[in-house]
Amino acid sequence: MQFGENGIVAVQDIDTVMLAADYTVPTTKIKRVALGSFVAALAACFFVSAIGVFVIIGANLIAGLLGISTSNQLTEHGFWSGVTMATFSSAVNWYFGYLTVPAAWLALGFSIGRFPKRGITRPAPYYRWGAIWGALLVGATTMIGVAVISQSSFGMTSAEYASGVLGAGMMGALIGALSGMLCGGIFRGIVRPTEQVRKIALDVF
Repeated sequence: MQFGENGIVAVQDIDTVMLAADYTVPTTKIKRVALGSFVAALAACFFVSAIGVFVIIGANLIAGLLGISTSNQLTEHGFWSGVTMATFSSAVNWYFGYLTVPAAWLALGFSIGRFPKRGITRPAPYYRWGAIWGALLVGATTMIGVAVISQSSFGMTSAEYASGVLGAGMMGALIGALSGMLCGGIFRGIVRPTEQVRKIALDVF
């Protein structure tokens, strides 16, 4: 109940009040979330490899134009060696798709895959969290891989080892973030959360 402008008591429909207060997006009505997460995970595996190959080709072209030799990057130790190893490991990421695709599917399904059910329709969270999870997954795997491989290298100081691992993690995180942003766009294109949430809201009210 509430008072009107002239002191008259206005009785509001109690069913309307309860419906507005308890309204949430029904989780069972959001469609194509699993499909969108899976396709985005497949795309993530492809994008990581494609970006890695693109970086290798671009770096070689630039180095050739500047007269810089890149043949010793894998044999030397340090930050740029880690960057190079991370780029090469990203380029061959597709060969490990049986591991990377399920991991990306789970990460996307439990992060941006839950956004439509929570009524989140703005594009920014999808791109942002796609980039965050991409950076975490690719950055962590490349950092761990380079850390394990570099342990068998002789004549490497602790500073060179740490610098190489850091370079691998940073390069992997950059590649993963770019891939994750693209995957966020693919997920939104398949699920179309804005249309689905709007339709559910119209059906409810």
